[in-house]
Amino acid sequence: MQTTTWLMMCLALCACGGADNPEPEPPPGPAESFSVLSFNVLCSFCNPSEYDSWDDRLGYFDDLFERHDPDLIGLQELSFAFEVDQMLALLPGYAATFYASEESGFSYPDATVLYRTDRFSLRARGTYWLSPTPDVPSSKGFAENQLPRLVSWVELRDLDSRRLLYFASTHFDPNEPSQEKSAPLVLERTAPAAERMPVVLLGDFNTEPDTKAFAILTGDDGPLQLHDSQALADEWVVDSNQKPVPDYDLADRIDHIFVGPNGAGWKVERWVVDLHVYGQMDRYPSDHRAMFAKMTAPEM
Repeated sequence: MQTTTWLMMCLALCACGGADNPEPEPPPGPAESFSVLSFNVLCSFCNPSEYDSWDDRLGYFDDLFERHDPDLIGLQELSFAFEVDQMLALLPGYAATFYASEESGFSYPDATVLYRTDRFSLRARGTYWLSPTPDVPSSKGFAENQLPRLVSWVELRDLDSRRLLYFASTHFDPNEPSQEKSAPLVLERTAPAAERMPVVLLGDFNTEPDTKAFAILTGDDGPLQLHDSQALADEWVVDSNQKPVPDYDLADRIDHIFVGPNGAGWKVERWVVDLHVYGQMDRYPSDHRAMFAKMTAPEM
């Protein structure tokens, strides 16, 4: 009798997947569009004679975020953890990730990721450093006089489509040859994620489209080929409150929104560069221009 009862219990557990085996997740649905914004905000203490105060610029950032309303944001040149909190105060419903050491308490939000929590759930996150020793925090060495530079990345699940996405923000050092040495490292570190899910890599690359570093990032002979979302866009516009609207030379860009793999599979509906000015002196909020794109990732 006891043997029969035990056998029936085992069969019941097998039929329902077992006590420790939850129901499998539903399969992903059709890919859905999302929007991203990349912005080097200019550090809070930089160039005070040429740009308005940080407190004033926070108000300008608020307007910029509200107008574009992105699902994902990559920021560069934040200097302190409390500045990330200031950004989150402007962006209710978002979460942020950046380098912060639990052991030492040191934080370095030079490359920060923010994502809308009602659209994405966090699966994994991390950082690595643009140096010969990328897993050593604060390491550098690709160029003389280089500051520590890094990539902050997250793996997200789209709560609407159930699809995965790798999203990363970076800030390449401007001193040569740091850009062309950072580019292969970024491809090497991003390639494993790109085998499993679409990737969006954005930030301040200090790299114009005609440079070697840009050619490395978008070339087809590395472990991963990235694609310039601006070149893929159905339309691109200059968003400005200036009259007349200023000209914008795409060849001068050093900030980029890259996507991969399979550039042909991406749908970029719109790419925008923001040239709004603010304050009594009609100043830009930063020495960089925010870039926005609305896109749909290929199904993988």
